[in-house]
Amino acid sequence: MQDLRTAKPSPDSAVPYDIIRFPVIDWDFRWQRPQQLSRQFAARGHRVFYITTDVVCISKEHAARDEICRYVKFKKVDRNVWLVTLCAHRRLNLYQDQMDDLDIHYLKWSLEHVLAKFAVTSYVSIVDLPFWTPLVTAMNRHNIMYDCMDDHAGFSTNHADVIHQEDLLIQKANVVITSSQVLHQRVRELNPSSILVRNAADVSHFAGWAGSAPAELSSITGPVIGYYGAISDWFDIGLIETIARNRPEWTFALIGHTFGCDTSGVEQLPNVLLLGEKPYEELPGYLHRFDCAIIPFVQNNLTQATNPVKLYEYLAAGKPVVSTPLPELTEIAADMVEIADSPAAFEAAVERALSIEAAQPEAARIRRKFAMCNTWGHRYEMLHRAIVQHIFPKVSIVIVTHNNWSFTRQCLNSLLRKDAYPNMEIIVVDNGSTDQTRVQLAALAQKPVQTVFSPINLGFAEGNSLGASCATGEYLILLNNDTIVPDSTWVPKLIRPMQEHSDVAMTGPMSNHVGNDQALDFFIGDPVQGADPGWLREFYENYRGHTRETGLLGFFCVAIRRSAFEEIGPLDRHYGIGMFEDDDYCERVKQAGYRMVIVEDAFVYHHGSATIKKLKSQEYQSLWERNKHYYEAKWTKSWQLPKGPLNPFNLSATPEEVREQADAFHPGEKRVLLLGELSWSDEPARWKQLVKEFAQRDDCTVIVYTLTYLQHPVVGIRKAGPRLYLTNRIDLFSQVSFDLAVYCGSQQVFEEIHADRYAVDRKCYQASQFEPLAAKLPEVQLYDEPETSRIVQQSLV
Repeated sequence: MQDLRTAKPSPDSAVPYDIIRFPVIDWDFRWQRPQQLSRQFAARGHRVFYITTDVVCISKEHAARDEICRYVKFKKVDRNVWLVTLCAHRRLNLYQDQMDDLDIHYLKWSLEHVLAKFAVTSYVSIVDLPFWTPLVTAMNRHNIMYDCMDDHAGFSTNHADVIHQEDLLIQKANVVITSSQVLHQRVRELNPSSILVRNAADVSHFAGWAGSAPAELSSITGPVIGYYGAISDWFDIGLIETIARNRPEWTFALIGHTFGCDTSGVEQLPNVLLLGEKPYEELPGYLHRFDCAIIPFVQNNLTQATNPVKLYEYLAAGKPVVSTPLPELTEIAADMVEIADSPAAFEAAVERALSIEAAQPEAARIRRKFAMCNTWGHRYEMLHRAIVQHIFPKVSIVIVTHNNWSFTRQCLNSLLRKDAYPNMEIIVVDNGSTDQTRVQLAALAQKPVQTVFSPINLGFAEGNSLGASCATGEYLILLNNDTIVPDSTWVPKLIRPMQEHSDVAMTGPMSNHVGNDQALDFFIGDPVQGADPGWLREFYENYRGHTRETGLLGFFCVAIRRSAFEEIGPLDRHYGIGMFEDDDYCERVKQAGYRMVIVEDAFVYHHGSATIKKLKSQEYQSLWERNKHYYEAKWTKSWQLPKGPLNPFNLSATPEEVREQADAFHPGEKRVLLLGELSWSDEPARWKQLVKEFAQRDDCTVIVYTLTYLQHPVVGIRKAGPRLYLTNRIDLFSQVSFDLAVYCGSQQVFEEIHADRYAVDRKCYQASQFEPLAAKLPEVQLYDEPETSRIVQQSLV
């Protein structure tokens, strides 16, 4: 038996991450799977933040972030376990309500406050109920494990709208764990990254009872037939009544709340004891007085999908078990549990269990042995392996250096920041540096960094191939030393398409400096910190989840599936110092039948060709011509200049050119113009939420008129999202016909705008501002909706 206080870490528990549990029950309610697994994680050093089922209600519509954060509650209840109460706009019932926009906003701020307060860097959100889906999918760090424990449609307390969230949660989760085979078969059709993790027992808690029987059972002399757990509409109370009337010499001890169950038929029977709910600490005493433990469930979708925790706890105490037919129990050996499909068969099975218990005392030892193989410690190991495999697989980052120590130091510092990806190794290959690089690398003592020194400059291709040969990760990332990586999310975002699609072999991020359509035409940052934090937050939100297939990836930063790299082979060393080896390898990837993907919500800052730039002009040109010729001869085709930033308006300088580009958009796609405030700041604003609601739709191209973005001037037409454009030149759109123009903050009416419909969001204006504005617009549609999503939905009908 394992004592949680002295539990030793598993072999790969060096992968550090915290757990945020979004539960279906509160911590102090009936002690079940959520609390048991939480304690297992906590015992092994993972901090657990267990969210309460109630929220702090902040009824103000425009509460500030600081105000929300002040009301978030924390309570430490165990080693490494905190209860956390979040804030929402309304009081929310987990089983009946859906979050609205403002609820999600306040809940997200609350959760971000928790992450900041406890310096949480890498974490996994374990979600027990679909209710939490809008919140967990709104978080930027998108590591979701859905613990599917029940067929939620089977609960009478669950509203249909809540159930509809489950399919989305299954699809969005990195991995889904299920507690029964029935659930597993259903879930894996929606998410192949699903594993079966059945329930278990805290064996030491239930097997080691040495006290006397509880007072309610101490005077009973005949057999006690016992049950504990929920006594609700899935509990076959009629079965108990029938057998209790047939066998008055047996006492039926039923422990648990009876909400949802009509117990009137048994309340007057002297041999049926309704003992109510009992604390988890007291259950072993009751269980040890049971002569036979029962699971009398009715047959419905809910019970057919259940794997009862109580089964393992009954067996941990060595008790014989009789159950109605449940798929999860029918495959267990008959000496563990006996199945009965009618009242008469159930009664007979209990009688057999009582006689066997008296005649075969060794049967209890066999049951305890079964329970010892099904502990919560075993289940933790399964979950931990799944998290490492699906959420934090090992990644090997290969960096090739040749002088330029200042760039290398900056790159390594960004990789080794406190919120770095938790399961990586960094392999630095030095190509014969003559500056301080070799000395500085030799002095590095941090565990994730290993160095390989070459006495000569092997070149980019051969240097990366040497580093890859030393790698042990499931994925490789070839990273230039003149880059700055942001927070830990860039790694999971790059590898996720390869996790989800076996035919994707390589991925790459967006950047400020790259020679193809991975380049952004609108970026805020600098060479010291890389991306501006405010810009990066907006970038993540605007491009969330967007990827696109490509035929070319820039090798300033490229992620490669290790197995594909081994199949395709190393980079071609004939390209020497560098240039064209990335074009070449992309051709090889395609030739091998794999796809390549640009991950549009991943970003890596790139200074740009720091080593190649140091070549003399003539030497650079000669290398370019030689490698280009080699590439063209190898692939028997002419090299083509890659595309630039993916902004159709990029070179449009006149209203006519803008109209031509707008007319070339997808047929049926609606053009929406939003006129908000002249400055886009990092403070939350209703008009900005309206912009994002429109921009998240697949059937809209959204133009936003604003002069500055995060205090930086907007010049021309700049792309800020897949279908979102910012402009300071409303005149350039004078020949474009919009489907909808929405005034949501602008104090000026623009006569050069042409739209089929005009709308004004009242809530973005004070009364004195609203009336004069609305009076100037033709056939204006007025909105006064509390939720911006309703405006979007109604506007596009």
